[in-house]
Amino acid sequence: MNYPKTVTASVITGLLLLSTLFASIPTTQAAGLFNLTSLVRVDWATNDTQKPIVPRGELRTLDLNVSYTTTRGAFGQLALFVYRGRQITVNLEIVNTPDWCSATLSKSTLAFTVPDTAGAITYQITKLSLSVSDTAPAFDQGSVTIKATANKAGLILGFTDEFTLNFVPDYKPLIKPTLATNTKSIGPMDTASFPITIENLGNARTIVYLEVVDLPKDWTAVVDAQVNLEEGAGSTAIAYLSVKPPKNIGYHYDEEIIKVRLTPVKADDSTKIGPAVNETFLITSRGFSTPGFEPIIFLGALAAVLAIVKIKRKKT
Repeated sequence: MNYPKTVTASVITGLLLLSTLFASIPTTQAAGLFNLTSLVRVDWATNDTQKPIVPRGELRTLDLNVSYTTTRGAFGQLALFVYRGRQITVNLEIVNTPDWCSATLSKSTLAFTVPDTAGAITYQITKLSLSVSDTAPAFDQGSVTIKATANKAGLILGFTDEFTLNFVPDYKPLIKPTLATNTKSIGPMDTASFPITIENLGNARTIVYLEVVDLPKDWTAVVDAQVNLEEGAGSTAIAYLSVKPPKNIGYHYDEEIIKVRLTPVKADDSTKIGPAVNETFLITSRGFSTPGFEPIIFLGALAAVLAIVKIKRKKT
């Protein structure tokens, strides 16, 4: 059916007038009439955040799914007809993170197109990178809040909302042993004692287990079995290593290395074990050894002193 040119021209003119009208009506007034509003959602795969993030060393990258659509009321289809295909800018901003967390977005500005049909959804992906420091409390919940803002466009109302991503930092078993000295020279009958100061650089209460490894033949070494470290930087404890060299009869000039292994373990979860740290101690044993003859030597020395005193009395 062919319409008169005047009818066609009237329709086109009417559409242009409607478009001009939509563009000129203030948004606050038009919202009640046409009710066309942007709607943004930010989602992520929860299994990406279920695995704890290792402090200092791991950079966890998550895919954020950003969706855009519009909602409308009874007369919203009219506005949708005019504004479909219009580009809408969505801005993403990280507005809150814990002090011990660093978060960055690979792309913070996204461009969406108003769909032809209300309720139709379009998607884009941006990446969120997370890292946590050594001070992150092990297995305590952390969160990152992302604000999404869609700018208004004529009769399409803007949108602002915040989305929270939850995650947990992993246990970081990190210790720092400090030695006042690791070398000593003693006699064969003496004992060398070494204090070992251990500092907790991790992010949870930690038990440090100590053991002597590679003990030289005929040497004796004993170390404290364990020390407890409270959570937080600056928490320290002292373990002691005692070493005795061989003391069989004769002159000695022995020099050996004693190794102590320190293994950090989470205090309330023995399955969380950190890498062991080895410390070495150099002991030199020099001098004569007379094991078992001490009482004889003492009695002999006493007899000699008494004899000297007796001789001196005779002379006087």
